[in-house]
Amino acid sequence: MRKGWRAAAVCAGIAVSGLLAACGQSSSEAGRQVTVFEDFTAQDLDGNTVDESIFADYEVTMVNLWGTFCGPCLQEMPDLGEISDEYADKGFQIVGICTDAVNSEGEVLEDVVETAKEDAQETGADYLHIVPTGEIFTDLLPRVSGVPTTIFVDKNGKQLGLADMGAKDKDAWIQVIEEKLAQVQQEAQ
Repeated sequence: MRKGWRAAAVCAGIAVSGLLAACGQSSSEAGRQVTVFEDFTAQDLDGNTVDESIFADYEVTMVNLWGTFCGPCLQEMPDLGEISDEYADKGFQIVGICTDAVNSEGEVLEDVVETAKEDAQETGADYLHIVPTGEIFTDLLPRVSGVPTTIFVDKNGKQLGLADMGAKDKDAWIQVIEEKLAQVQQEAQ
């Protein structure tokens, strides 16, 4: 098994903490909006610096938080790769954030980054993937109770609606994406 017992322990720990976090929050607190994407600096899986300017050329960006240990995350990534290709010219992009690419102190785990690169390649999820450093680590990750979690943002990095928890199939994501694109277009009028 590629990730062995360590991955199983991490997955179990996250599942338990996710359940505890969800039980400890009101529904409005669990789904509240974040502003981290309006002003941040991080790095991609290749170590390149990225910031909020990655959103500027797209009406809607789907930010998908995932983990290398997460079966449902990996299962939906081929669909996300297809959607990314199909919607590339429609003002839409997908950005992944590999949540387990840093340790509890926010230090980058190079072995997990390599695994994330392999996972992205193997699943066809060839869109931008970010390592959760800086503001993403300090301001966003503490609010995420489980993966996959997906947040939609506009071209300014402003969150659109509440976060979606859990994996979806391609048709379900397309429905959500079409709604978000229509929402942005309607607000622009």
